[in-house]
Amino acid sequence: MSDALASLRTALAPKRGMRRIPFPLESYQHPSMPLQSKMLLNLFAEQEPADSRTAAALLSVPDLEQLGTVGVGPILAMNSDMPEQIYIVSGDHLYRVRWSAGSFEAPEDLGYIGTTDANFMVTLAVGVTACVVCVPPRAYTCGHHGSGVPLNQLGGTFPTEGANSVAYLDGYFLFTSTETSSRFFTSRLLDPHDYDALDFAYADAMPNIVDRVVAHRGDAWLVGQSGIEIWYNAGNADFPFRRRPGGVINVGNARMQSVAMGDGSVFWVGVDNVVYRSEGYHPKRISNHGIEAMIRAQSAFSVVTALCYSEFGHTFYCVTFAGSAVVPEPTAGLVTVVYDCATGLWHDRSSATDGVRRWRGQCVAKYNDTPILGDCWSNTVWFPSKRAAGIGGREMRQAVLPPLWASTNRAFCSRLEIELDTPGYLGPVTLEWSDDGGYTWPRSRTMNDLAQAEGRRRVFTTRLGSFRQRVFRITAHGMINLYGVDADIQPGAS
Repeated sequence: MSDALASLRTALAPKRGMRRIPFPLESYQHPSMPLQSKMLLNLFAEQEPADSRTAAALLSVPDLEQLGTVGVGPILAMNSDMPEQIYIVSGDHLYRVRWSAGSFEAPEDLGYIGTTDANFMVTLAVGVTACVVCVPPRAYTCGHHGSGVPLNQLGGTFPTEGANSVAYLDGYFLFTSTETSSRFFTSRLLDPHDYDALDFAYADAMPNIVDRVVAHRGDAWLVGQSGIEIWYNAGNADFPFRRRPGGVINVGNARMQSVAMGDGSVFWVGVDNVVYRSEGYHPKRISNHGIEAMIRAQSAFSVVTALCYSEFGHTFYCVTFAGSAVVPEPTAGLVTVVYDCATGLWHDRSSATDGVRRWRGQCVAKYNDTPILGDCWSNTVWFPSKRAAGIGGREMRQAVLPPLWASTNRAFCSRLEIELDTPGYLGPVTLEWSDDGGYTWPRSRTMNDLAQAEGRRRVFTTRLGSFRQRVFRITAHGMINLYGVDADIQPGAS
């Protein structure tokens, strides 16, 4: 054998010793799991500068710390558009919370508003003169000042068929009708109590059932099952709003609960099981094939809630699905998936220590420029925190790594190490592995500490056997940041 050929074979031979193995940056579980079953639970990827310890790290979803309690719960809707006060629907009452010098004052009970069925949602619109809450088919209004019980149900000239959503734009309160049609209507200027026979119109670019109106970037977005129409305030004397030229999106929304706004876009789950965000007046697909397979299994029409909020330089679109359109809360089996606008990647969330229930965020508002979240199960208002002092800092964090393939020969794994950082409590780190693509996880092991310094840790385990294909799953409880996974994997003879 020539020296050149020997040198070439030596260069091409597998390198021995520890090497970095693939790191998951998103949730993407293909229906054929051996093809791809990677998943992030309560972890999300963040790109780091080129000269950092790693090009991308997995960071923990912040814990939730309690800001206060309102009513009896659950928290169904919140609106903080009016400075220094927040309107909150908790249970079947509307509350107003004021704050001064950064303190969260005792909630003021504005009155009883009743409940609506699970096919609809409660919406809040705050204008310069009043707040309107829509509890389909009813609507109520109250002023921003005064005390006592200033809440009044809209009647009189308010349409007898009622409304199923409300938004505020340019001094008008806009409503979608509960009729199975594309009809919508507005109040008189700055007066939610008065309605005229000419204040009605149809979103008629296509046959449609419009069930949600939102105000976005100075336009009224009428969201329906066949598509979305964008209208603007043209200032006409008879009916002030007109459809914007080119303002038609021919992608329908599966359920009114899936609509949320953030990062300069409107987000929704389409009737075609695809998740979209708006780019101007065009739809952009943001879901991957794995997320869409999950939606098909759950049904796009089973959206329970969706919200958008920003923190720590990331804007998250969070949407929760159930197995059917009407599911009692709390329950196991609900799934929350989250799109990170900063990276364009998805991850899963859960507020349970076993990771099998939904994330508890139900609705969002702002308090002192900090996002606050209403609880889907209780009367608690939370705010995100990285101090690991929230619900106990014990939520499950889990990462399912991309599959490893040993080609035609078996491979032997003698050691695996995880490099991580933790700002506080960290329970045992568990490693599981599956040799059937992630369908079953028959083997697990608690990893040992290799080194522990202030915050930074390395955990390891050894003698992990042989495989032709393998998927590793890492599980921990508490705040954790993952930097990398290294393994000593050697090829076998056959």
